[in-house]
Amino acid sequence: MKKVNLNFHPLEPRDLGYSILVFVLSFALYIRTLVPTLLYGDSGEFQTLFYSVGMTHPTGYPVFVLLGKLFTLLPVGALTWRANLYIAFQGALTISCIYILVRMLIGWRVAGIYAGFVLAINPLFWFYAVVAELYIPACLLTALIFILMLQWRQKNQLRYLLMAGMLGGLSLGVHSTVALLAPAILVYLFISNANKKAWMAAVAGGLIGLLLFAGSFLFIDRLNADAGYYNATVEHSLSTWQMTEADFDSPIERFSFLYFGKQFQYQMFANPKTVMAENGDGLLYIFREVFVPFSIPLGLFGLLYLLARHWREGILILLAAAAQLLFALNYEVYDYYVFFIPAFVFISVCSAVGVAAILDGISILITSDALKKKKVFTYIPGSVGIFIFLATVYSAYPMISDAWQEKNVTFIRDTQLDEYPYPIDTPDAPHQRAIKVVDALEENAILFTDWDMLFPYYFVAHVEEQNIGMDFHETYPQDDEDGLSLSIMIYIQDNLDRPIYFSQRPNDDNSSRLILRPVKKGNIMLYQVEGMK
Repeated sequence: MKKVNLNFHPLEPRDLGYSILVFVLSFALYIRTLVPTLLYGDSGEFQTLFYSVGMTHPTGYPVFVLLGKLFTLLPVGALTWRANLYIAFQGALTISCIYILVRMLIGWRVAGIYAGFVLAINPLFWFYAVVAELYIPACLLTALIFILMLQWRQKNQLRYLLMAGMLGGLSLGVHSTVALLAPAILVYLFISNANKKAWMAAVAGGLIGLLLFAGSFLFIDRLNADAGYYNATVEHSLSTWQMTEADFDSPIERFSFLYFGKQFQYQMFANPKTVMAENGDGLLYIFREVFVPFSIPLGLFGLLYLLARHWREGILILLAAAAQLLFALNYEVYDYYVFFIPAFVFISVCSAVGVAAILDGISILITSDALKKKKVFTYIPGSVGIFIFLATVYSAYPMISDAWQEKNVTFIRDTQLDEYPYPIDTPDAPHQRAIKVVDALEENAILFTDWDMLFPYYFVAHVEEQNIGMDFHETYPQDDEDGLSLSIMIYIQDNLDRPIYFSQRPNDDNSSRLILRPVKKGNIMLYQVEGMK
């Protein structure tokens, strides 16, 4: 008979009901405010590649893309809406998992519901749950892995370690931040006195996940969709990274390019002292702005309580959160804040543990000899928990009410998210611009453009209109490079028999060899290549 760890709270049938309830409520909120339109940048890329099944920007995200393809097959809503629904579903599922995680860890159901609510209405989490992006799937995988680890500790059954390892391996095809959990998981296994079979189960699961991830990568790599990152950004610009066609003609070389992030290496841990200070200020601002009142102090209190009550799980959460925050603090990109989002899982759980600590303290007080004979006092802890939850709901009600009534994520107005990737006041702008340009271009045209509009053009041409003769390429694929690469110049020279345009006039030494003529296409100014000097 398997040994059961009674320090945890086993799930009961009604917990399934509660988890379904929080899923339905959060899913309803996300569907109500779901972004229906085509989006700029990365989100537009994902919306496009769910349909074309193409490789994305580093790290490729093949598992994420293949699962997204399933949602494009749903016979409901607009094509772009389905792509965003894929993320909303995972957002609601994450909230359901948070309830289960807290229930197993600390017992109080009201604390689990509180944790789910705190995360569900967090403005950053909420926004990224209604657009095609990666951070919510990363949160879901994080929560699922933690649940499986707790199930293993509670029931001592190896299948949970096997599944946790498999999700860890698969996560490399979803978002690499999930892999940052690995050191914390290894420490947790060690301090939990995992035996040889447990280690083998975890490793075996990881290997299975890695094989599935590798298979998904090879599948999408072999498809090599025209509306994919290879064709859109890399192949015409290889000289930007001191590469030739021979350096990018095998799956291993393409894998290396994506997963070692040549485009972004200079932004990671390049100047820790300066970047950590700047990003740290941003992190403090985010904590003040996106979390409901008292959730951060409750989280700190809850972490201490967890370390005292379940010290192994406290260390697991502490190390996992620290790894993710350390990475985000050292990533020098303008939207570094999005890499904090997976850590919100730990913050919401710790906040709930803080609530549970208060309820446990009250429970201890009312079990004194003077009070335990009066049954009415037994309802006090639960009532206090409900009061804390309702007070939290009250504090967030204006934001929720406004978003629900307008059927939109109104809370992003006057933030840097209200134009990119979702122009909230002109929501159809990316789609309409793409339609105007695509419909005005020749069927075999080539357009060099910026990242923001690159995949919206592909979406209209290749997904909606099925015009696969058009090619769209990123003009400057490296952020710290603002000149046309030698590879682009060769590519243009080889394709002068096709209509070639730029969305913005390039101004550098290489581009001075181009003969450009301003033309209007769909009332939008483009620059057509008429030849080369």
